[in-house]
Amino acid sequence: MKTQRLTLLVSPEDKRHFKHLAEDRGLTTSELVRQAVRAYGVNTIDDTKELATLTAELRAAIPSMRKSVRSANAAVERALASIASRKVKR
Repeated sequence: MKTQRLTLLVSPEDKRHFKHLAEDRGLTTSELVRQAVRAYGVNTIDDTKELATLTAELRAAIPSMRKSVRSANAAVERALASIASRKVKR
């Protein structure tokens, strides 16, 4: 049984957006917000900090990942060129 009230201030645009999302799903705006908060899955400030740390680590790794992908693509291109040149020589 829901007996507690939570007041949340949002912009008029956000309110309209939440209302439309709720209507599209056959929910009340309150139930939409409850489900969204549950789905968010962050229960403590420590969870938020951990997510921020993981995000920073991922962002730091992206340049290396891109370099690896470029290197792999270049190797594939070289292999394809080698195969193509062998076919021409035959």
